[in-house]
Amino acid sequence: MKTQPKTLKEELTTIIKPTNKKTCSTSPPNKGFNPYKTFYDSSNGKYITDVGTHYRPYGSKTVIRKGIKRYCSSNDIRDNIDDLIESVELDRAIDWQGSIAGYTRGLKKLYGKSFLITDEPMMIQPEQGKLPLIESVIKQAFPEHDERIVFLSWLRDAVRAIRSSHHHPAPMLVMAGERNAGKSLIASIVQKSLGGRASNPMKTWSGKTIWNDDLLRAELLLIDDSEASTDIRARKALGANFKESIYGGNIKIQTRNRTAMDMRPVWRVMICCNETPENLSVIPPLEEGIEDKIILLKVKKIKTPMPAQTTAEKAKFFNGLIAELPAFMAYLETLETPAHLQDDRDGVTAWKDPYLLQAIKDISPEHRLEELIYLCMKKGFMDIEQGESCFMSSAEIQDKLLNRDSPTYEQTKGLLSYHGSCGTYLGRLHKQASALISDRRVYQGTTQYKIERRE
Repeated sequence: MKTQPKTLKEELTTIIKPTNKKTCSTSPPNKGFNPYKTFYDSSNGKYITDVGTHYRPYGSKTVIRKGIKRYCSSNDIRDNIDDLIESVELDRAIDWQGSIAGYTRGLKKLYGKSFLITDEPMMIQPEQGKLPLIESVIKQAFPEHDERIVFLSWLRDAVRAIRSSHHHPAPMLVMAGERNAGKSLIASIVQKSLGGRASNPMKTWSGKTIWNDDLLRAELLLIDDSEASTDIRARKALGANFKESIYGGNIKIQTRNRTAMDMRPVWRVMICCNETPENLSVIPPLEEGIEDKIILLKVKKIKTPMPAQTTAEKAKFFNGLIAELPAFMAYLETLETPAHLQDDRDGVTAWKDPYLLQAIKDISPEHRLEELIYLCMKKGFMDIEQGESCFMSSAEIQDKLLNRDSPTYEQTKGLLSYHGSCGTYLGRLHKQASALISDRRVYQGTTQYKIERRE
């Protein structure tokens, strides 16, 4: 017979062992401190008690004593306070306490240890209703049917993952558009839909810090182009950490003054940026292994469907959007993704706006290398006449570009900043069927590229 999963009550009894010591003889007169909903974090000596909306830590035993006195009205309770505190420390000891993205509040048995989840996302319950404001905003932002369905499907799957406390890999959602188009407005709708908690992973994922515990409690990892980096190394690190965090297994959470823990938060990643080349340069390079894990959506300019100029008007408009969110959640539950936009692994395909995709390719390092080679040939430093071609290794090409007399010297120094980058970019150009590189061969153990000067 198939074993039924344990209920939360049954799970609690396996973690919190009963005690035979005499404790409080009366029930709580009203809501407030409850010693039977108080736990002990043995790692830092703090008491964690349920205050209704979340769990609050207390570092003083004196506070717990006062709480027990208020909880119980019996005259003999003073004789049993120490017993009750010992019961909390012995029988309600936990291995870890804090917030984990996608998990509801309460005691959980995770990875063989007792975890106390201290708060939870404020998920909005679906209700049938009308949503004229949200509908107007989303249709204006994404007027094309396919891109709108991709956005809504991505959001629907994110809501489902959080409600089930089960992480499911999904592409990074990049929203780019002109300044003040309404990207922040769309991001705020997404954040509210996913429980209201967001954090920026840029410092951690770009390698500026090892601490990542601030990301643990946020379901939405939101990156703004004003805080992102255009440095190619930071962008590569961003892409690599995104893949590991979203498409990998458990995440090692590094917290100051605490032992690192392996956990699996329920995360979704979004980038909001302007569509200028400089701002698009914050996106991870669209290399093999990451290109199929990024959605590129172009946000068209949004005109608010009701006045939103003054502070009062903005507040009224935003409150109107919030009021429609239950109906929006109900709508998402009924949304079906067309077959041509589905993906077996991610749920929705990594759709890309053609304009943004071309713009990103134009600012890619391989495209910049291609332009530098053309410039080097034009100025006579590549020894290739018009209509001719020759095979050269990446080292030979790099040597030509770094000729101190060539106008490509300074730009090449910045572009080819790490060993092997020239060969990497030449390989991509060959794979992309660049007009510059028509063939590739291995000669005496070295890869050579056929460079053609056609103009």
